[in-house]
Amino acid sequence: MMTNPAAPERLALEEASTADLVREALDEAKELVRLEIEIARREVESEIVRAKRAAIGFAVALAATVVVLSLLALALVLSLGGTAVVALAVAGVLFVLGGVAAFVGYSTLPRRPLERTRHRLGRGVSQLKEHIA
Repeated sequence: MMTNPAAPERLALEEASTADLVREALDEAKELVRLEIEIARREVESEIVRAKRAAIGFAVALAATVVVLSLLALALVLSLGGTAVVALAVAGVLFVLGGVAAFVGYSTLPRRPLERTRHRLGRGVSQLKEHIA
């Protein structure tokens, strides 16, 4: 987490000129924007990690599906002249593995990207509206 190098010196309202107060307000707004960007950046990084995990889950599911389809084709060939029971059992196990991997991949996908940032910004806008009104 980044630390603020030096806290800005607060001016007493009675002693400050309008220009000083505006300058201080602008400085605080800049700092708020910087902090919001940093928080949003961290949230995006977190969601990218989750999306990568979901992609890996889907890749495992796809690979297992390809293997299942190959084994099912092999089972069909073997059923015409070989031992189909073993090939079907292996295909069934890989099919279940592919289903579990697909479920894990789907369940880790972000449902609402940047939800915390959107909520925080909405709260900030609401507070600003209340303050202005």
